[in-house]
Amino acid sequence: MAYKNTIRPVYSKLLGNFIRKQLKELSILQNQIGYYDDFDGEVELLSETTVSQIIKGKRNMSFNASLAFQTTLNYPTSKQLFLQDDSFKIQLLSQLTTLITTDSTFDNTLLKHTLNKKINSYSKGNITNFIQSHKKLFCNSLSNFFPDFPEESSSYEIAEKLIDWLSEFACLLSQL
Repeated sequence: MAYKNTIRPVYSKLLGNFIRKQLKELSILQNQIGYYDDFDGEVELLSETTVSQIIKGKRNMSFNASLAFQTTLNYPTSKQLFLQDDSFKIQLLSQLTTLITTDSTFDNTLLKHTLNKKINSYSKGNITNFIQSHKKLFCNSLSNFFPDFPEESSSYEIAEKLIDWLSEFACLLSQL
């Protein structure tokens, strides 16, 4: 439970920032996020308030909202929406690593101890250098952990799945 409350805001804010940047680059307004509803043949638009809260990282991106963003941003899979690109994954890894090494939630965990040890031995305490040194391994692991169409259908569920991925991250660290 504590991990969920710690990781969810980090993931939500980062995802929102990336989506906001894409909307700006594509000149898409907040009132233009929507999807075609096959059931009733209507275009369903998200409210500007919903969009605003999602891109600020303050609201869960529900299934319908993720469908709207995926459709609007032309992503072929929900994985591409939720994990974006390698730049997103690297920033996510950096933020998660910083969180693990600094947040009291992870005190007295083997993950924190091992991570600190590896960061110090590989990059003299610099998290960015550590992530950059192993970015291919970490990004591939993160990408392979999520299928193209994950069972998780909301941003909060994806954030919780990231908690599961931390076990794989710990295994990767032990192999470095």
